Amino acid sequence: MYTTTVKTRKILKGRSALKIAAPLFLWWIAQAVVFVVAVKIEPLVMPFFFIVLLTVIPITYCMRKKAAEFRGKESFQYEDVTFHVLGGELYVDDIKLTVTYNESKTRILVNHIVTYKQKYGLMTKAADFIGWVEEPYLEGFIRFLEEEGVKINVEIEVGEN
Repeated sequence: MYTTTVKTRKILKGRSALKIAAPLFLWWIAQAVVFVVAVKIEPLVMPFFFIVLLTVIPITYCMRKKAAEFRGKESFQYEDVTFHVLGGELYVDDIKLTVTYNESKTRILVNHIVTYKQKYGLMTKAADFIGWVEEPYLEGFIRFLEEEGVKINVEIEVGEN
């Protein structure tokens, strides 16, 4: 086992995803109820239906603001992570990680990103863990990986032309 500081990416899942998506679900239900009432019971409710329909704009704005912490530079945080090795494979919390060294050898990417093939050939990626080990923790982490026999892939960086 080896514990080091890792720059990790916040993953949108669980309660945080529910808090962000709940207003949209409530809007959808309210919009459907008002539509059914306007069509089946009272046609004078139709202007209220259009008002409810337009409330999706502020709802999506609020959802975007709440989700901002999961995008861009705000989505990274430093935390202590404990790694362990089984059979030459690196794990964190029972998640098998891929280890990739960038070509300039300034950081190591450890991640678990799965690609799912969906209907009509669409590909969807889902991540359980994304993190970078950077200086000053890099040398000790490389030594740990070499001692445990973990294979380190090398990423080829594409330069600007």
